[in-house]
Amino acid sequence: MEALTIAILSTMLFAGVVIARWSRLGHVAMAPVEGEFRLSPQRAASIAARSGLTVRERMSGRTVPVLPTATGARVDLVCRAGLMSFEFTAGPEGSACRVVARAGEVAAFGLPRVGGLAASSTNVLYLKMSVPRNPARLLRRRDRALRAMARAAGEDSRLLEPVDAGHA
Repeated sequence: MEALTIAILSTMLFAGVVIARWSRLGHVAMAPVEGEFRLSPQRAASIAARSGLTVRERMSGRTVPVLPTATGARVDLVCRAGLMSFEFTAGPEGSACRVVARAGEVAAFGLPRVGGLAASSTNVLYLKMSVPRNPARLLRRRDRALRAMARAAGEDSRLLEPVDAGHA
């Protein structure tokens, strides 16, 4: 009986660690990250649109549209884990581009419906706990795109610290 109790407690501890890690990564993905690059907003957006895709997606011919905005451009990279959004604006200097990257939405686990509820009880539980499906995938896409823009801009680029969650 003691072995069963230890096994149950060990399983619960392991599950708690995994859920805490998922939740932390989800919050990191949702936090906006800013960077300044010596590129035009359109050039930076096209680099992010290409480099944010995986090799498999590029080989299959998938493309990501660069959406023009009033202040620059926007790129939305969508995958099963959610949406990673990049907003590009011209910086204070005419030659620099300011980039803000954040996860627009984080997908929750899709598990079967239980008991005829309007929403899956497990999805409600995961959404309440802010447990994303795969935030590491969103973070890898963001990091790939930011590194590619830094390489294209040369040594003059700099990544800034994550900004406040209230920053628009």
